[in-house]
Amino acid sequence: MTNLKNNQADVTVVVTARDRFSLAVRSLENLVAVTRHPYKLIYIDAGSPPYVAKNLKQICEKNAFEYVRFDHFLSPCQSRNRGHHMSSTKYVAYIENDVMASEGWLEALIKCGEETGAEVVQPLICQGMPLHTEIHQAGGNFTEDMDAFFNGPTQSRRLTDKHLNHQGKRVDEVELERTETQVCEVHCILVRRDTFERFGDFDENMPCSKDHIDFSITIWANGGRIMLEPSSVVTFCHPDRHNPVEVMDRPIFILRWSPNWQRKSLNHFRKKWGLESDPYFEKYQKLTKWRYHDGVVRPMIRKLPMIGHSYKVQAIASKAMLPLISAVGTHLGNKQASQTANWNSREVPTSR
Repeated sequence: MTNLKNNQADVTVVVTARDRFSLAVRSLENLVAVTRHPYKLIYIDAGSPPYVAKNLKQICEKNAFEYVRFDHFLSPCQSRNRGHHMSSTKYVAYIENDVMASEGWLEALIKCGEETGAEVVQPLICQGMPLHTEIHQAGGNFTEDMDAFFNGPTQSRRLTDKHLNHQGKRVDEVELERTETQVCEVHCILVRRDTFERFGDFDENMPCSKDHIDFSITIWANGGRIMLEPSSVVTFCHPDRHNPVEVMDRPIFILRWSPNWQRKSLNHFRKKWGLESDPYFEKYQKLTKWRYHDGVVRPMIRKLPMIGHSYKVQAIASKAMLPLISAVGTHLGNKQASQTANWNSREVPTSR
């Protein structure tokens, strides 16, 4: 059992939702089973179904964790900010509720932070099944030339889409070592808590897309560093046939990846960093609905007998269903915006 009041704890683990809740209980149970380093834990539960919330709260109570319940959805950046505002330790380790950690994950991140002094440390992030075998991300770049990006003419500033190094390769096929990386994925990261006092919070004007790149640029723009520590390994269980988006997940999934939220994030990001002339965004503005197709439409159609696996049928279904799903996403986004219009990141949760 981990005691929340353990004076030896130099790190607070903050658990947040990415875009679903169906893996939340299994992910938290896994975290408890594999984490040995003394730690505190704050669970930010923003809108999970009641029976999931009940199980999460029970696990937290059993392990003397702090369970923080909001009855409404929060964007990932909103949840992360609430977590570090409630923490007081030297480090804050963020892990999302669809991530499975491996033995020693936290110790290795803290060791790297102590030995390098870096503001942010990212583990090796894997994907899919079996756990911890296929690489999702092992560092990456947001630009070809950081000096030119920060010090050159703004109108010539360009992003590069190379922030997922080694994706799809087997872990045993690649030799990795501790190194600086321009980009961290926020599925799991370790952050020095005073970094937020120096550089500011996660940007809540970016409810979904590219928030990890924005955070990474913020760190480097202010003279910080991000390290990749491959001896720490976690697996992001992205939506696929092994871990599909469940019925309970659809509301938050549709909100998180609504075209409105994606456009808001991309437009804010582009303006914030002076990237109005960068063609990088043209591609992403046209791809705002692909997650709806892969995460919602395709799994539903596959359940149809005989015809469900036909690409033609899936294409027809997408064309018919995507406008409706997008309308639902817009409605949920408007509702969430009205709920949070007068809040700030320190509002009182419904239970703690």
